[in-house]
Amino acid sequence: MRTVLVLSLLSIASLTNAQDIELISVESLDRLIAKKSDKVQVYNFWASWCGPCVKEMPYFEELNSSKSADVVFISLDFPEDIQKAQKLITKKSIESATYLLNSTNYDDYIPKISEAWSGAIPATLFISPSGKKYFYEKAFEKSELLQVVENLSSK
Repeated sequence: MRTVLVLSLLSIASLTNAQDIELISVESLDRLIAKKSDKVQVYNFWASWCGPCVKEMPYFEELNSSKSADVVFISLDFPEDIQKAQKLITKKSIESATYLLNSTNYDDYIPKISEAWSGAIPATLFISPSGKKYFYEKAFEKSELLQVVENLSSK
């Protein structure tokens, strides 16, 4: 009976294809952002305690699933809170690449993402196929997000 229970739990766990969160350094994030792509690249900065961030996550996940853009989630939770972030990612069934920035020195990474970034989240960096960067410090509605990606796809 115990074996059946364990196998059932493992089967249920395998149905949730949520991505495991990986710690990422500022330097590794820089290299990730510098990679070229023939699609729009989308880097969404969020935290598990940010209501607007959590609300918009399904829109980004759907965008990634549609293959019209490459979406990467970057958690700004404290590294010691990685389990809280992981729990949210699992609950939301996020399959997009997901990282937790292993730095609490905001001055170290904020200006590298955008000089216009005050540090507020949600925030999103879009990179067009030509490599041009577009930064938004706001929460997105689904239609807005899709429109931004559509507009940048040809740039």
